[in-house]
Amino acid sequence: MNNTVLPPADATLLTGFSMVEWAAALRERRLTAVECLELHQARIAEANPGLNAIVTPNPRAREEAEAADAAAAEGRFLGPLHGVPFTVKDTLAVKGLRSTAGSPLLGDYIPAESATAVRRLQEAGAVLLGKTNCSEFAVETHSRNPLFGDTWNPWDTTLTSGGSTGGDSAAVASGMSTFGLGTDFGGSIRWPAHCTGLSSLRPTVGLIPETGLLPYVPPADGGLPAPNSMSALHRLGSVAWLARSVADLGVLLGILAGPDGVDPSAVPVPLGGARESLDGLSAAWFEDEGTHPVRADLVSVLRSAAEALAGLGVPVTHGRPPGLDRAAAAFVRLRTAEGMPEVAELAAGREDELGAHLHGLLGEPATVVEYRKAAAERDAIRAEVLAYMEEHTILLLPVACLPASDPQQQSFAVEGKEIPWTELGSCCRAISVLGFPVAVVPCGLSEEGLPVGIQVVGRPYRDRDVLAVAGALEKAFGRFSPPAFGSSTFTGSSSSTERTDG
Repeated sequence: MNNTVLPPADATLLTGFSMVEWAAALRERRLTAVECLELHQARIAEANPGLNAIVTPNPRAREEAEAADAAAAEGRFLGPLHGVPFTVKDTLAVKGLRSTAGSPLLGDYIPAESATAVRRLQEAGAVLLGKTNCSEFAVETHSRNPLFGDTWNPWDTTLTSGGSTGGDSAAVASGMSTFGLGTDFGGSIRWPAHCTGLSSLRPTVGLIPETGLLPYVPPADGGLPAPNSMSALHRLGSVAWLARSVADLGVLLGILAGPDGVDPSAVPVPLGGARESLDGLSAAWFEDEGTHPVRADLVSVLRSAAEALAGLGVPVTHGRPPGLDRAAAAFVRLRTAEGMPEVAELAAGREDELGAHLHGLLGEPATVVEYRKAAAERDAIRAEVLAYMEEHTILLLPVACLPASDPQQQSFAVEGKEIPWTELGSCCRAISVLGFPVAVVPCGLSEEGLPVGIQVVGRPYRDRDVLAVAGALEKAFGRFSPPAFGSSTFTGSSSSTERTDG
C-alpha cells in the first residue's frame, strides 16, 4: 500500500486492499476510522442490494469509529485492528444486535453479551459493520433462510457465494468488509472462500472459544451458555474467518486464540509468531478424498499449486493418506447420530417453524453405544492420517468437486459421476472430522473463469505451518478480486478478473 492519500471508494480500492493494509493506513493516519467506515458504507449501499450479504447493520458503527478517532487524536490506538471494519456471521451473538442464525425461532433474539470471538475483535479495535446472512442454523451449503432470503456471488450473481458463511464471503469479496468472522463445521468457511476467491482459516478445533455460537436456548439471565463439550457441533467445528490475504488470517489467529474461562473445550496452546520459512515441511497432494471425483480443471489448479510448492524446495509427493476415504462418511455418521440436539431443544413445540431441510436432520438420536461406535471410527481414521503426516506434514487437496454453482440445481455430472448438491463438499467434511487446521487459498481459475481454492491441511496445533504454506502459494499465484460491478451492473458475468500481487 502506497503512502498516499486514499482515493474515493471504488471496487478496485475496496477489493484490492487487505485487512493488514487497511490497518496500516489507519495506524499511520492516512485516513480516519470514520473515513474508512464511510468508504465501506458507500460500497455497502452500492453492492448489498444485489448480493444480500449484510442483513443486520450495526447502528453503533459510526459511534465505534468516532471512538477510535478520538483515541487516535490523543495518541492512543485501540489495538492491532484499530478502526478496521468487519462483519460477523449471524450465527454468532453480538451484544444488543439481532442475532438469528437465519431462523424464525430466533427472529427476535437480541443477546445481552457478545460471543467471545466478537468481543476480542472489538477489543482489538475493529469496527463492526453488521451481521451477515447464512443458511438456517448453518446447515446448508447455500446461504438462504426464511428471514432474509438468498445471498449471491459477486463473481456471478446467478451462483452461490457458498454456505453457510456465504454472507461474509460475498461481503468481503465485493469490498463491503475487510474480513468476516464466521464458523466452519463441515466446510462453512472453506466452501464460501473457494466460491468467491478468498483465503480462509479453520484453526485447530479447540483453539478458539465457541462461547456465543448459536444455536442455543437463550438463557433467562441474558448471558451466554457454556458450549457443551459433548456436542458434535463443538467437537467437530470451529469459529473461523475469511479475508483477502493470508497475512490477515495470521493476525486474526493471534487475536482470537486462547481460552475464555467459559468454553470447556478451549485449550491454551502457544502458537508462536509467523513461520519465517518452509524448512522442515513436506507435503502430499491428492485429487479427492476418495469417494467423489473432482472436476479435471480444478485438479489441474491443485497440481499447479503442488508444483509451485515443490519449486520452493518443499518435498512434495502424490498420495492420499490411508483412511481418508472413510472420513466424510464418518463425519456424517457423527452428525446424524447426535440428531442436532441444540436445534431440537430450541425448536421444541415449534417444529413447524423450521425449514423443511432441517426436519430430516433432527431425526432420532442414536444410543450412547451407537454414538461411541461412530466416535471410535473417527478416532481410528484420525490416527491413520496422523501417522501418514509424520512424513508428510502438509496435505493439499481440493475444496469441492466444482467451483461456485447454481443452488437451484439438485445434482451435477462430475467426471462421469452424478453428485448431489449436498455432496459437492465431501473434501471439506473429510478434513472436518479430523479437527486439524486447514486454510483455503485461491490458486487459479476454473474453465468458466471462476476462482478455485485449495485446502492446505496441517497437523494439530501447527496452524502456523498451514499459514506459511498458504502464504507461499498466495505469493506464487496472486490475490484474486471479482469483476468490478455496482448495484446497477449485476449482469451475472464472470468473464473478467483482477489479480494483485500477494
